Amino acid sequence: MNRRFTQVALAAAAAMTISLASPVSASAGESASATLSTESAASAPTRTPSAITRNPAATPSITTLQVRPGVLSTYGRTTYLRSAAINYNIPDGWSSIPTAHLTKGGRTTGISLYDGTYASIPTAWGSGVYTISKVTFRKYDGTATYTAPNAVSFRVRQPLHYRGGLAIKRRGSKLTFNVKKIRSYNGARYVKVQHKVKVQVKKGKKWKTLKNVKVNKKGNKSFSLRHGGKRKYRLLVPTTLKVQGGKTRAIRI
Repeated sequence: MNRRFTQVALAAAAAMTISLASPVSASAGESASATLSTESAASAPTRTPSAITRNPAATPSITTLQVRPGVLSTYGRTTYLRSAAINYNIPDGWSSIPTAHLTKGGRTTGISLYDGTYASIPTAWGSGVYTISKVTFRKYDGTATYTAPNAVSFRVRQPLHYRGGLAIKRRGSKLTFNVKKIRSYNGARYVKVQHKVKVQVKKGKKWKTLKNVKVNKKGNKSFSLRHGGKRKYRLLVPTTLKVQGGKTRAIRI
């Protein structure tokens, strides 16, 4: 009995020795990814649009003219900014669809300025500050015109690529971060985002910047570092005068 017990004990000790002497293998590789969620380009107009009024007056008037910041459309020739409030008081005999001047930089074009909750711009003009001015009303019979003194300026930014985001792979304590497709649409094509983007880690209740990243022409960048234990990470693209920013959801890995 003692001899058998001794053999079992020796075998167990040998197995333990082999286990402890063998290198600790990395856990099976983990990976996770998240795409960007664009930050809101504008809040709702401060005043709810109302219907055109027909109060008696010598000339028409603009009762509301608001256009909030927006982003370029990635399809079609026209970008519709649906954060506007445009309303008029139109006396009898006057058209309710005035014309106006739309300008950006040295460019000017004539537009029809409909009442309602949107304004439109040519997508090809790209990002920047636009101005609507010289809103001109006309009588149906052509006997008179009236140009209102009102004007409004608003900024339009480039949207980010919808597939842009962050992918993370873990191998043991080594983390590899892959920032991908961080590009913005300039009105004709997607181009490289010029400013740095931020890979962040959550510490307590706050997000801290882990690394500022400059992407390449394709909008990609990879880097590695070591972190033990699981943490939450995200990618943040700051909003600039040209580009509408966004961020990914938190990735826990």
